[in-house]
Amino acid sequence: MTTNMNFSFTRLMAVIKRDMMENWKTNLYRFIGVYTGAAMAFLFGMYGILSSNRGETAEEQYTSFCSTFHSILTFVTFFYLMICASRIMEVMNTKNKRISYMMLPATIGEKLISRVIYVCITSMIIFSVGIFFAELTRLILLPLFDVPEEFYRFCLFDIISNTSLNYNALYDDSRHNFIIVLIFLISWFLWSHSIYILGGTYFKKHPFIKTWGIMILLFVIITYILGNMVTKELFLYFEPTDKSFWINAVIISTVLLIFTVINWTLSYHLFRNSQITDRKLFT
Repeated sequence: MTTNMNFSFTRLMAVIKRDMMENWKTNLYRFIGVYTGAAMAFLFGMYGILSSNRGETAEEQYTSFCSTFHSILTFVTFFYLMICASRIMEVMNTKNKRISYMMLPATIGEKLISRVIYVCITSMIIFSVGIFFAELTRLILLPLFDVPEEFYRFCLFDIISNTSLNYNALYDDSRHNFIIVLIFLISWFLWSHSIYILGGTYFKKHPFIKTWGIMILLFVIITYILGNMVTKELFLYFEPTDKSFWINAVIISTVLLIFTVINWTLSYHLFRNSQITDRKLFT
């Protein structure tokens, strides 16, 4: 049900409020899961590095701790956001939920924006708060362990600083290259995220697993084709040391952003054309 075609911020806030109230248990469980997993990872990871006894100084051990958790958090955050994106239609995964959600007095655009805010912004806030309290838990429990003074720092800031230093060291020869690589990584992430948004708007059940399975299948097929049809000279052309590296990166980033827009457009049409009855194909 829609009231009119004009966007209304008041209606949007009402839909967002409804989403938050009806999903408070899911949000709580998600926070508990993030907090528990991160707290255990921080504590056991710190203990593992300190007990390795590789002849490192306390400062080197702390740096190793931050570097390790930078990699872990990057990996976990990526998959967490992909899983959340695939659950964009969670409020419509059953017939009764679809009837209830479709009868809301709001436009399709307002409902979609509400869901996007929920799976993108709200989910990330929950994740960040869980990580923050996990780090506070590590600091509170530190007196129970015999650890160097360096580990009493608030490590999340140092993890971010460590990340920035690593990237700057990698591309310190050219700030221009660093910006291009950053744009490429952002466009690649937006494209990946849009794929799971698209998968989430199509698949009603197990959207992440199905979307992930399709992407793995396509990756295997494309890898096989490239491995058998692309010449060695073409691969050499795309090496980072090539003078035209920045041109290739810009072209690929542009293509990824175009596909991102296409994925979001298809997601909007799938969301707009949602029916009360289930689709029969690959749902």
